[in-house]
Amino acid sequence: MTAAGRRTNLPPWPANRPLRDWQGKAIAALEEHDGEAFLASATPAAGKTTFGLRVAYDMLARGEVQRVAILAPTAHICRQWAADAARYGIDLEPNRPNSEGPEPSDRHGVVVTYQAVAAGPRPHRIASNGRRTLLIADEPHHMGEHAAWGTTAMDAFANARKRVLLSGTPFRSDNSPIPWVEYDADGVSSASYAYSYTQALMDGVCRPITFQPYDGDMEWTSDGRRRRADFSVVLPRNEDARRLRTALDGDGDWIRRVLIDADMKLGEIRAGDHPEAGGLVIALDKAHAIQLAGQLERISGEAPLIVTSDEADASQRIARYAAGTSRWIVSVLMVSEGVDIPRLRVGVYATSARTELFFRQVVGRFIRRSPRPRNQMSFLFLPSDILLKTLASRIEEERNHAIEFKPALETGELDEPPERRRSEPGVYEALYSDARPDEHIQIGENMMLFADPEPVAAARPSAAFMAFGGGIAETKRANGEPETAELPSAADDPRSAYQRRETLREERARLVATIARRGREEHREINGRINRAVGAPSVGKSTLEQLEKANERLRREVEKGR
Repeated sequence: MTAAGRRTNLPPWPANRPLRDWQGKAIAALEEHDGEAFLASATPAAGKTTFGLRVAYDMLARGEVQRVAILAPTAHICRQWAADAARYGIDLEPNRPNSEGPEPSDRHGVVVTYQAVAAGPRPHRIASNGRRTLLIADEPHHMGEHAAWGTTAMDAFANARKRVLLSGTPFRSDNSPIPWVEYDADGVSSASYAYSYTQALMDGVCRPITFQPYDGDMEWTSDGRRRRADFSVVLPRNEDARRLRTALDGDGDWIRRVLIDADMKLGEIRAGDHPEAGGLVIALDKAHAIQLAGQLERISGEAPLIVTSDEADASQRIARYAAGTSRWIVSVLMVSEGVDIPRLRVGVYATSARTELFFRQVVGRFIRRSPRPRNQMSFLFLPSDILLKTLASRIEEERNHAIEFKPALETGELDEPPERRRSEPGVYEALYSDARPDEHIQIGENMMLFADPEPVAAARPSAAFMAFGGGIAETKRANGEPETAELPSAADDPRSAYQRRETLREERARLVATIARRGREEHREINGRINRAVGAPSVGKSTLEQLEKANERLRREVEKGR
């Protein structure tokens, strides 16, 4: 099927899934926008993915673009984008290797990481120049983190027909500008459309959250001296960090007490009107995650799922947890950004990362509404560290990116994120810790928190703008009141085109290996012969139809040789 055929034959967008009000307004703003790029700044869990896919759907359907390229921070998020797109008939190939060149024309585009584009911009430039392309940059602040990521992305997509930037945290901790973002004379970024957490609370789009800080007495040694302090004591920066690490020590009493209380809170929620509610612990590193998982297993009687970024099946394990009913998941980085698990209601912030960017990303994991229950307060347990408490208290504030240096002692922005942290030098040793609850911080306590959630009718109610937001669809109860229903996850849906391609390629590898073991041909020779027979340039450039024909031929050869 030609690219044009794929474009005009998109299935109708589900009419029973109306755009959230902010999504409709953002689409209207996008259509009026004539700048180099459109930055939609919306709080985590507001439905940025759905907004981006609706833009892609409309532009493909109208023929304004021929393909879509989505840049995302991680391989897991790439697969999540592709799975969500498949629900609407948009066929995106996730994590396509640069070595395979531009994708075949039987799909609508690709979803790749910023790192992949930086490692090989050429195939992305060729694809973007060859077909009219819509670029969607998910969490574009990553392009400012590494200069090469921003430079190569700007080069690869210099000729994109339109660029849409989506961010829940459109700011950085340093002076690096974010590509395609507009800045005023004072160096402050300007969003083309903004939707804050406070607005999302008022609309019923997001959950409210209560932060439960824990103080305590920590004791440690450093530089040959024995030290003791709770979180109210002002310490030099190095000792301040060591106090926090002492509280988080996997064998200490502070973390054990916090985990006990967090599991008790989760138990209360599960015993009430949310029996499948889950909890998430953000750990320092893999060894720390294993320690905390052991503590939780002894406390709850159920072994938590441990997920770290170096595991090949991390995406599938997260998807299984999201669709299941088990209590706890312990993670280092995989669940800090862009991962949607609506049943998460309780969290433990057990990492020493204190950047505002990372903190807001973690909070975003707990504020996504699920269809039920009506009352959906989430709870995040954390140390009473003054920087973390400050970040919690200002979570409602809308933030822009300011190109200015902020002193570390004032904001804590220069704390290393967990993925870059090295082990504490031998001069430091945690000795003892205990924990006691501090005064909680409740966000939105004076708002109408438990109204029926959005979506409501979009800003423009025409059929062309009917969509759903963040995995929540609105239906009607028998009495006419709104009722929400969660769309099933497509993360592992074998009916998705990209999933079928992956399955076919895995089968092909097995079939080719079986034939090669007979000793007459090498793998390369078999693949080349089959590619010629089905008219494919290579396995990587094969269309879905060509992959199916190739496997049919290989299966016949295997059967014939038995």
